[in-house]
Amino acid sequence: MDRRRNTRLDINLPCRLNSPRLGSGTWRGVTEKISRGDVVVALSAALENGGLPEAGDPVLLEIDLPANHAFGPKCMQCQTTVIRVTQDEAGRSSVVMRIHKMRFQSLAPGGEKRLDSGDGAQQLLM
Repeated sequence: MDRRRNTRLDINLPCRLNSPRLGSGTWRGVTEKISRGDVVVALSAALENGGLPEAGDPVLLEIDLPANHAFGPKCMQCQTTVIRVTQDEAGRSSVVMRIHKMRFQSLAPGGEKRLDSGDGAQQLLM
């Protein structure tokens, strides 16, 4: 039985994840599937100190959006909660997250926004 609330799209975009549990650490990954309410991210690697996210962790997710000549580089910043973390036989990890809030954010001219657990990230996660 399929219990999904929204249609998922196969979209592969680079992203960054941060959780208050990590302090200043950041996971990097690529989206695999995304819908209005959920996202699946394949992580590049686990953090040495923080390991993997855990079910129930609040996570700030930033998804880099494709370039557009009409406006500068943007990312989609999402307040999420981890639903499930899985690892395949090769050790690759995937994280399924529920999206609670999202907003579009401009990126720095270098192309990547500074993702940290400072005041902005903490406010979004509250």
